[in-house]
Amino acid sequence: MTLTPSYLDALRQRINDRLNEVYPSGPRLLAEPVHYALAGKGKRLRPILTLLTYQACGGRETDALHAAVAVEILHNFTLVHDDIMDQDHTRHGQATVHTKWDDSIGILAGDALFILALSELRLSPGNLDAHTSAFVKGALAVCEGQALDKEFEAQSWVSLDECLQMIDLKTGYMMGLAAELGAICASASREQIKGVRRFGSLLGRAFQVQDDLLEIFSDAHIMGKSLGSDLLAEKKTYLMIAALERAPDQVRQAIEMARGNLEDGLAALREILLATGVMEEVETTVRQTVDGAIAEILPLGKRAEPLREFAHLVLNRKK
Repeated sequence: MTLTPSYLDALRQRINDRLNEVYPSGPRLLAEPVHYALAGKGKRLRPILTLLTYQACGGRETDALHAAVAVEILHNFTLVHDDIMDQDHTRHGQATVHTKWDDSIGILAGDALFILALSELRLSPGNLDAHTSAFVKGALAVCEGQALDKEFEAQSWVSLDECLQMIDLKTGYMMGLAAELGAICASASREQIKGVRRFGSLLGRAFQVQDDLLEIFSDAHIMGKSLGSDLLAEKKTYLMIAALERAPDQVRQAIEMARGNLEDGLAALREILLATGVMEEVETTVRQTVDGAIAEILPLGKRAEPLREFAHLVLNRKK
């Protein structure tokens, strides 16, 4: 099987159709923001990964759609709350939930999304205890990662290893959970579950480091979200930590410039990242991390080919 654009679009359509069904009715001030959050133009990478992992682990008789959708709802829960915490105003090319309504409605909608994710998970085939245990660990890990992210904002120095720990919790664990649930639906062996979970986790790490790069080198029109918020908040992303190690004074000047004019600040930072070799170093890190992820699924043999293709899609994405 080849991951053609049409095949990926078909998977996204299945996922989107189910997302439209998970909360058929409710009070207007809850139903509208919930539907709005789930109707966004997200890439649906995590639920697609769940479905592909299910197939790679030999799943046939049942289906992993409910588990896949549960992961996507959980992911959207984190986005709604993260956007409030970061005061981001654009997500997937549209206003964030708290911007379209207000912070209170954003919090309420996020809470409902978390509950809906759990409800969807209960419909999944396979061992319900295994599903629930993996889901709960993943949800808590994401919260811990966000807590570290906020802690780092107040720290003057964060190491690259500490940053990777945060990424592995906040982003890596969610991708790992997506792969793990697919394997559980397929009644995979313990070793297979462990391997695909590690595959997803490393892929999530590569995705986040690459996202940090795109945050600076892409633009809001392509990315479909607010850019520069990490720079203004002085977030300790992998990219910024690497840059501060190479040219601390220049990076701080770029941050100050961004406070007066965001575009000028971003342009100055781009020049620093190119001149110091940080951009090249980060791109190498992303490639090596994807290679490490692919190594984790080698025991699956030919059935893992769609997962390898998926990993390269993540590596080569532009938004």
